[in-house]
Amino acid sequence: MTIKYFSPKQSYEEYYISFNFKNVLGDDTITSATVTVVDALGADATSTLTTVGSQVISGSNVNVWVKAGTAQRYKITCKIVSSSGEKYEQDAYIVVEEE
Repeated sequence: MTIKYFSPKQSYEEYYISFNFKNVLGDDTITSATVTVVDALGADATSTLTTVGSQVISGSNVNVWVKAGTAQRYKITCKIVSSSGEKYEQDAYIVVEEE
């Protein structure tokens, strides 16, 4: 996701990301999920997850909300464990650019 319009009056915006594991889960369910965030330099930025509803497991989805400020790049990784013990991982990216 590339965000090109950013209000300079705000220090950050919140973005919603939904990781969908339906294609790999089959009849399984998600028993646990871990979401991490790193910045463009690979430093931990997990603190950018919002505190209210930062991670919600809903069916085959894991939904997260991330705060991102101007000129920032984040890699968000979601790792899950299914009810059969299988482990899966997906990545998402947020790129915020000032115009």
